[in-house]
Amino acid sequence: MMNRFPDFIIVGAGKCGTTSLHNYLAQHPQIYMCQKKETFFFINEKTREKHKPWGAVTTVEDYCSLFQDAPKGSVTGEISTNYYAYPESAQLIYQHIPTVKIIAILRDPAERAFSAYQMHVRQGIEKRSFEQVISEDNKYVKRGFYFSEIIPYFKTFNRQSIKILLYDDLCQNSIAFMQDLFKFIEVDDNFIPDMSKKGRKGGLPKNQSLNQLLTKPNLLRSSVAAVLKLAMPLQVRQKIRAVLIKKNTYKAKLSPEARRKLIEIYKDDILKLQDLLERDLSNWLSMPNQVKE
Repeated sequence: MMNRFPDFIIVGAGKCGTTSLHNYLAQHPQIYMCQKKETFFFINEKTREKHKPWGAVTTVEDYCSLFQDAPKGSVTGEISTNYYAYPESAQLIYQHIPTVKIIAILRDPAERAFSAYQMHVRQGIEKRSFEQVISEDNKYVKRGFYFSEIIPYFKTFNRQSIKILLYDDLCQNSIAFMQDLFKFIEVDDNFIPDMSKKGRKGGLPKNQSLNQLLTKPNLLRSSVAAVLKLAMPLQVRQKIRAVLIKKNTYKAKLSPEARRKLIEIYKDDILKLQDLLERDLSNWLSMPNQVKE
């Protein structure tokens, strides 16, 4: 049997709506989405081996097997935001699938960095304030240099094979956004997916101790689950847990001080990206009303 590779790959960026995008694309009757997000296949061998414990795909056969259940005549796709993080990925993808379509969705880099930070706080990984983080290291900042990250794709692939999407457009008119993407992928662009269900929402925990109890394996949580298992099904228990997590989460805002600092950090990269995409990105360099003093 001939190996089947995807027809399009969404290469990034993380925390820019790729989870929602996967859901919307998978609803299209002509599209088959790879069920595994983040395959780590088109990255250097050393990094791929390092991610093996997390399910990294290491052989061509295993990678192509991810698409073996795709219906005949369907358009297949993969989403792996880690491809965006490794400059060699563009060339590796091209070597295997020179005709593949490359897609990326980008978000205001300051907001993207803050979203990544919030996720790590919720996971109990990050204890510092965001202002402290961006002063001490670039852990959350480095993935926001979009021009530097996507230019290898523009140097490797035909420009007509690349589609750069903006998260702002998805938020403002999700139907037009998806229909434009369907047209690029070359499937029926009259199809409208159900977009009522959104991807993971951000926010910070009101009480970190309670957040840890609800999200991390621990003795108390296991004991409560064992008791509840006798009285209610798994779906109900999961729903209750999700409600408790939501009640313990508040919507955080990026401070004016942090935004000013990030704008200064990203300014040159944003201006280069603006010229490359021929899109007005001035709002990424402004202080929106919601973060003004």
